[in-house]
Amino acid sequence: MNAWLLRAPWWQVGIVMGALLAPFSVLVFRLAGDRSWTAAVLMGVGVMVVCAPVLGFVTATTIRDSMAAVEEVPEHQRAAVERAARRGPVPEDDALREAALHLVEDRLLTIYATRTRALALPAVLALVTGFLAVAQSPWWWVGVAVAAALAVLVLVAPRRLERRAELLHGAG
Repeated sequence: MNAWLLRAPWWQVGIVMGALLAPFSVLVFRLAGDRSWTAAVLMGVGVMVVCAPVLGFVTATTIRDSMAAVEEVPEHQRAAVERAARRGPVPEDDALREAALHLVEDRLLTIYATRTRALALPAVLALVTGFLAVAQSPWWWVGVAVAAALAVLVLVAPRRLERRAELLHGAG
């Protein structure tokens, strides 16, 4: 499925994201407020109908932009390059290894360029959900934990990619 998502149009990515996030949004609306299950389902599905196309477009555009670094790689090898850029053994094929290294370096540049904005989002999310946890429902503390996890991810991702780049570069 991962290889399919790399090439999927934005509307298909939106459908997948909506299907994955709709149950979560229904649970948030049900548990965080004094709503019935019917109201929570209507609100959760309604939010996903609005948000899923936007998420699909942004995600598909981001994937397409990140894969632009490996345009010279034949279509049938792009999934292998993507996999080599993320995990697994270093490819023995020099062309695949170089393409994976190029992809990792391109992603590192993008992460460094957007790091401040990427840390601002979890900070604002933690403040808002922390306020809601105190003012409304203790269930909002789950949102604070999610925001903290996002901040950790933003801080850890560059180091993981740097180690992968060293591994790919050292094998050459």
